[in-house]
Amino acid sequence: MDRTFVFEILCALLAADGRQESLFGERTPAVGEAFARSLVGAGFPELWFELPLAGEPWLDLHALVSHDDARAAADAAGTRRLAFANLSDAYDRALAWFASQDARDVRQLALSFDTSAGDVDTPAVQLLVSRPDSSVAAGFLEAAGQGGLAEAHRAFTGRMPAGWFACYEGCFPRRHAAEKSAWVRVECIVGDAAQSAYAAGEGALRDDLARLGMAGLPDDAYATVSRLARSPFPLELQFDVGEGGRPLPRLSASVRFQPDDWAQPARRAEIARLAGWVEGMGLSDARWRDLAGCAFAKRLAHGDAAVTLSCLPAFVKLRWRAGLPADAKAYLLARIETEGA
Repeated sequence: MDRTFVFEILCALLAADGRQESLFGERTPAVGEAFARSLVGAGFPELWFELPLAGEPWLDLHALVSHDDARAAADAAGTRRLAFANLSDAYDRALAWFASQDARDVRQLALSFDTSAGDVDTPAVQLLVSRPDSSVAAGFLEAAGQGGLAEAHRAFTGRMPAGWFACYEGCFPRRHAAEKSAWVRVECIVGDAAQSAYAAGEGALRDDLARLGMAGLPDDAYATVSRLARSPFPLELQFDVGEGGRPLPRLSASVRFQPDDWAQPARRAEIARLAGWVEGMGLSDARWRDLAGCAFAKRLAHGDAAVTLSCLPAFVKLRWRAGLPADAKAYLLARIETEGA
């Protein structure tokens, strides 16, 4: 089954019932082009749709290649170069490195396209790991052309609180060029014990962020993260780490939802309370109410082939920049699974 055709069906399902206008805004050719450039081998990447919860609607696309698919594509390529379509050699080097790694260490390689800005040439590239290993992170950064950030990453993760897990690191060449500086993004799952401590009060959170070198946050940022920690959903914190392993003055905090959270009325009510609180802070408008329509699973048959298309609103993320609350965003996780694969 043609992968572009299937992707268009997925987008149509997401856009149904007025959601194109409320959640995604004008559909640009960059979205389809980004999908086409992310394809590796014969499989479908895992897809994430990023969208704001206030202001003008827009859409950025993230495509995540699994290690199994990358390894299979490398085996099929043989002596030919393993490559993305119409992206620079830097991305191909990261892909080849990823395919050569041990599956026990790495899970996915992500391309994050700023499709809202029409950019399909310089996506961010991110490594999602299965277990913490600074040598794997260093190898990825070297392959992605940012080997100079390996020590910063090592220093930052070495100061992380007990129980935190740095689940991915990423390079953002387009933003590095705009800011005239280099940094590595680190996403951290804080773990149950730390989340409980942050939920109990702001003190433990302040202490842990101070040890990491995160300074300049307003008091309401600590209170907001503490409120997120009190929700029944897992908490993650995201940092942009610069020289010396010190985070830049910006922080993101998110909570993650699972399929049961949308299937069970009590859990959906918890999501609604959380989203209503974000709206009350002025970081969201009423569009969050349309997110529930993006939770679906559909079977698509065409000729002798069939796939399952599924989507789940998986994250709500709040951001602070230079000590000020910036915005709130949602992330939709979509999968296309071939029957019999």
